[in-house]
Amino acid sequence: MANHSNPSRLSDGVMVLMYLLILTVLWFFGDLFTFIVGLLVISGVFASGYNNNPANHEHH
Repeated sequence: MANHSNPSRLSDGVMVLMYLLILTVLWFFGDLFTFIVGLLVISGVFASGYNNNPANHEHH
C-alpha cells in the first residue's frame, strides 16, 4: 500500500516571495503588455490558491 500524506502548506512569506520573483521575471524578460497580462493571471492564480482558513477561527 502506498503511504499518502497531505502536502504541507507554504508559509505566507514564501508565497509573497514567489509572487514577487515571478513578477520580476515578467518585468525583465517581457514587454509591458506581457507584464500586465502576467500580473493579472498570476494575481488570480495566487488569490485563488490562498487558504484563508486560519483567519476564520474565532478569537476570544
